[in-house]
Formats: sequence, C-alpha cells, structure tokens
Amino acid sequence: MFSIPKLLFFTVFAAIAGYMLYDTFEGPEATVVGHGKVVAKSQYSKKTVERPTRKMARGSLQYWQVKTPEALWIDCAKDCAETYRREVLDYWEARKQEETGHGGK
Repeated sequence: MFSIPKLLFFTVFAAIAGYMLYDTFEGPEATVVGHGKVVAKSQYSKKTVERPTRKMARGSLQYWQVKTPEALWIDCAKDCAETYRREVLDYWEARKQEETGHGGK
C-alpha cells in the first residue's frame, strides 16, 4: 500500500496540479498588461495596415491579441502581424485559392 510520505507527496502533487489547471483555465478574468502595434502586409496585394495589439494576462498565462476593424480582439498565434494577415487581410484571397486548387500566391 501507500506509505505516509508517498501519500503526502501525491496529495501535494495533486493540489499543485489542480491549482495550475485552475489558474490557466478557470482562474481570474484576463486583464490588459501591455499595448503595442503591428504592421501587417498582404501577400496578395500591396495593402499594408497598422493594427493595435494588447498583451493579456490571465493567472500565470500571458498572450497577445490584435484588434480587427470590427473592434474584435483575436488571439495571436506566434506573430500578431502574421495572425492579422492570415485571419483578416488575406482571408478571402486564401479561401479563393483553396477553392480553385492553386497553392502559393
């Protein structure tokens, strides 16, 4: 069976794991902790736009978001400029290329 030190170890481990999961997924509301801007350039046209960004913190998790023209904030993947280009600037052009089966630009 379990000895007292093992039981204590597993209890502490479970408590820490539970706290970390709560902190990440169910913890406090996200708060803005920073601001910035990115420049996104279309791959299909000469269009270039500058968009506001914000750094969010929720518990121990921190991440960036970029603002769309509709005033919605979307989470950035790795690069906010690339996320904005892919999700907003070039969204419809990329879908058209997927439909026609043409890859690339």
